[in-house]
Amino acid sequence: MIPNAVYIVRMNEFLAHWAECNTKLPPATPLLVRLPETNTLVTRAQFETMRNNLQTQQGVVQSRLGSLQLVRGSILTQKTTLLGLFNDFTTRLDANFRNTNVYRLRPYAPGINYGQSTFSSALGDALVCWTEVNAGPAPAGVTLPLVLPDGTTKDSFASGVSSLQFNYADEKSKGAKVTLERGNRNDLQVTAYEVMKAYRETVPDKLAAFPVLVESMPRLSPLPGHTPQAVNASAVFEAPDASKVVYDASTDAMLQSYELRGNVGDEYSDEDAIVIATNGPGAAREFVTPFGLNQPGAEVALKVFVILTTGNEAGSAVLLVQRPLALPLAA
Repeated sequence: MIPNAVYIVRMNEFLAHWAECNTKLPPATPLLVRLPETNTLVTRAQFETMRNNLQTQQGVVQSRLGSLQLVRGSILTQKTTLLGLFNDFTTRLDANFRNTNVYRLRPYAPGINYGQSTFSSALGDALVCWTEVNAGPAPAGVTLPLVLPDGTTKDSFASGVSSLQFNYADEKSKGAKVTLERGNRNDLQVTAYEVMKAYRETVPDKLAAFPVLVESMPRLSPLPGHTPQAVNASAVFEAPDASKVVYDASTDAMLQSYELRGNVGDEYSDEDAIVIATNGPGAAREFVTPFGLNQPGAEVALKVFVILTTGNEAGSAVLLVQRPLALPLAA
């Protein structure tokens, strides 16, 4: 099967080959591809539309991933803030309420990476304890209702906890949208694959008089052969909105090209990555791209792939690049 990332690359290869085939056929009878399961005919123009639709849908998936990433970033920020307030609250408990009955309700701090249920439960315990603290009696030297050093009250802490729950709900909604758009993309890929498969079965019959075209058909899977060595690569953020990726040279005698692949988010996904750019063997060994970094805080996961003439490939280690929330001021 074709890796998800290279569907557009492969479809472009078929479109170019299809155009060459049509130049060898009478204008009135261009190459048509029949899909056996539905017994429908596909023209090159229709296949080009499929390519365009898939490319658009890939962009939709990346956009949905970006929205999901941003809400997850907001959740982490909220959790960090709330955990800091939680710790301030328990510090005040330890300092002033240790020998009181309400100290039995002292909550235990959750880990920053705990999931919604466990993390929120600990925050709820803090609110229960805070309510009882405010009900009194007040230890000597303590003024009630209890207010944290930064001015946070129980009610403002409760508002923060509530806001976190709304963001968790938003995360679930955005995650569902990613799933749905992936499904739409995958449906387009399935259809495209069936056309390409049928194309490879059609050309040997329709273009038998042109063996060069038959031999040069694009492949759906690599030829037998070795897997290349992956190259070392590194990436940095380049202001105002780009990733700069540099990589070592491959010494493989069958080297065809280098591909930069990636997806929006802080983890590389073979399911969601797309081909961002391609360099020939003699090109400067770097990629500079604004892919995925369209707003502050956005993050992308990248890999550099070595591609051989056989179609065999190997990817580098994952490279993470994040656009800062704010660019530093010029000196």
